[in-house]
Amino acid sequence: MFYKSNTKLVFNKLIEEIGGNFLKRTISKYDGDYRSQHFDSKSHLYSMIYMNIRGCKSLRELTTETSSNKKLRRIINVPSNSQFSRKNSNRDYRIFEDIFYYLVNKATKKRGSVKLVKGLPPLKIIDATTIITALKLAPHLKIDDDKSGIKISTMFNGEYPEKINIVKGKVNDRKCIDDMFEDKNSIHVFDRGYFNYRWYDRLTDNGIKFVTRGIKKAIVMEEKLISSDIEKNIYEAEVILGSTPGGNLTFNKYREITTYDQDGEPIIFITNIFDLSKEEIIEVYKNRWEIELFFKWIKQNLKIKKFIGYNQNAIRIQIFTALIAYMLIYLNSDLRNSKYSILKITRIIRVNLLELYDEYFVAFFQTG
Repeated sequence: MFYKSNTKLVFNKLIEEIGGNFLKRTISKYDGDYRSQHFDSKSHLYSMIYMNIRGCKSLRELTTETSSNKKLRRIINVPSNSQFSRKNSNRDYRIFEDIFYYLVNKATKKRGSVKLVKGLPPLKIIDATTIITALKLAPHLKIDDDKSGIKISTMFNGEYPEKINIVKGKVNDRKCIDDMFEDKNSIHVFDRGYFNYRWYDRLTDNGIKFVTRGIKKAIVMEEKLISSDIEKNIYEAEVILGSTPGGNLTFNKYREITTYDQDGEPIIFITNIFDLSKEEIIEVYKNRWEIELFFKWIKQNLKIKKFIGYNQNAIRIQIFTALIAYMLIYLNSDLRNSKYSILKITRIIRVNLLELYDEYFVAFFQTG
C-alpha cells in the first residue's frame, strides 16, 4: 500500500506547534540570540526537544547524531559540546518556560477542560517529584551529606501539567504550591504530605474545594457522625481538626470519610466538599494516582533522570524542554479518542522521528 507523502518529517510536524511569530517574539523578549551567531535559540530548543524524544544519553551523543544526519542539519545549527554546555548554562531558561506555558494554553483551547470523573468538576492534582544527583556535582542544590536534588512541584489535570514550580530539593513542599490553588470551579487533590489545618481553613475561606488524605493519629476536637454504610464499610463524620485554638486548629468544619483496606487498616479522606457522595469523594482521590503515572512516564521516557548541566539555569532548561516534548506529543495525539496510549505513541514517534509524516502517522496521531 502506498501513502501520499510530502517533505515534512515527523519531527517537523511536532515542532510546527511552536513556529511562527510567537517563537521569534519570545526569543527577542529575553535577548536569546545576543552574541549567538551560530547556535541560536531555535537550534538550542529543537536540539533539546530531539534529545528528549530520541532518548540521547548525553550532549556528546546528541551532537554526534545532529552533526552526522543531513535531515537534522537542515533544521539545527549544530554546536560543539562546549558551545552546547555553555548555552545551557547561560541562555535564559525563561524562553523555554514561556514556550511550555504557550503549549499548555494551546492544549486548553484545543481540547477544553479535562474531565477525569464523569459528571464532576475538573480535577487539579498537586504533587512533587525530586530529581536526585550526587552532592559533588551540584553542591548548591544540597539536600543532605550525600546528595543534591531539584524539586518539581506540579499541578496535573489528568492529561498534562498545567503549572510547574521548580525549586531546590530541600524546600518544603508546602512553600511552592500556593499559586496552584486559584480555580474555584475545580477540585484540588493532594496527599497527606501537604497537611496543615490552618492552610485548609485558608483554602476553604477562599472558596477552594479540595480532597486529601487524613494523617494517622490526627487529633479531632469535635466529631459528629453523618452516615454509615456497614455493607460497604464506609463511614462519614463532620469534624473540627487539630488541638487547641492556640495551636493548629481548624475553625471550619470538614468532612471525614473513613473506609478500610484489605488488611483492615483505616483509610481516611478529608474534604471541604459536602455535596458529593462518599463514593464520589473516594473516586476523586483515587485519581491522584494519575500524577504518579505522569512522573514515572516523564522520567522513564524523556531525558529528565540525569542532568546534562548542573547550574540551575541548565537544569531548568532541561526540565522545561522535557515538558515541551511531552506537550508536543500530547497536542499531536488525541488521547481521548485514540486507541493508543501516549506511551505507545511516544515509542512510535521515537523510532520514526526523521521519517516523512504521511497518512501512516495520521492513524497514530489521531489529530482530527
